[in-house]
Amino acid sequence: MKRFSYISMLLVVFSVMTGCACFRQSVYDCAINADRSRSDLEPGTIDIGGESIAYLERKGDGETIVLIHGFGANKDNWIRFVRHIPEQYRVVAFDMAGHGDNSRLVEKTYSIDYITSTFTQAADVMELKEFHIAGNSMGGYISMLYASRNPGRVRTMCLIDAAGLIGQTPQPSDLQLALKEGLSPLTPSTREEFSVLLEYAFYKKPFIPWPITSVLADRAVESGDFSKKMWKDFHTDPVDVFPMLPGLDLPVLVIWGDRDRILHVSTTSVLESSLPDVETVILKDCGHMPMLERPEETAGYYVSFLMRHPGKD
Repeated sequence: MKRFSYISMLLVVFSVMTGCACFRQSVYDCAINADRSRSDLEPGTIDIGGESIAYLERKGDGETIVLIHGFGANKDNWIRFVRHIPEQYRVVAFDMAGHGDNSRLVEKTYSIDYITSTFTQAADVMELKEFHIAGNSMGGYISMLYASRNPGRVRTMCLIDAAGLIGQTPQPSDLQLALKEGLSPLTPSTREEFSVLLEYAFYKKPFIPWPITSVLADRAVESGDFSKKMWKDFHTDPVDVFPMLPGLDLPVLVIWGDRDRILHVSTTSVLESSLPDVETVILKDCGHMPMLERPEETAGYYVSFLMRHPGKD
């Protein structure tokens, strides 16, 4: 028995040292499932015109909060953020079309209109008639488009380092400057490029154990070609939300990291001057994804905002 245990231990150590893909994937799956469980999030899927849309849901007896991730990200970006949202709220975090656990269909054009339309159908299928919405980056873009096109369904909106203001950023970001030089930091094809992506996303990277980052890097590399196709689609016929801002007559909380390299913090001035009812929080020494980099602090600002703007339930 002791000999068997010793050999088993050696096999595990050997797997770690050699970077066995199946071992790393198992560790990743266990870690993600444990993290979801700690936040009381359960996975599910729905069908939208033959396309499967994945989501995480935490049950609650009160109002509903819908969370939308950014480009190249997924629903798990919200796990630790949700942990600091009061339990009475029902929370739903979707994978956007072409992202996360959803299918990747090369025949589809993943424009912002298509992704927003798919989300709209998903909200309808789940009978989300009135809800609070929070979106990061592309998720903020989708949030503004959805609220503008579906008046009365969004109670409040939280824009976290939001995209969608075409040509309206007072100062260029590091990403915008890189794109002008022909670089594409958000669509990595190698492990080295994935490391660069993390440097763009975070000012102070949150602790992520080696097996997790390794699996994420592998996934990014494997889907590199599709990510580039989706990035091109995303910038096909973009919709500028700037003209829509004055018509978004609902409470809006803007949260932004002052060290955001993807969307410059000066964008907040445009939102402040154009939205009818807006509050702004600038997080010092924080990057593009505050809900991952500083989940408790970011959720704290959001919960305070929700408490000041209760719904009708």
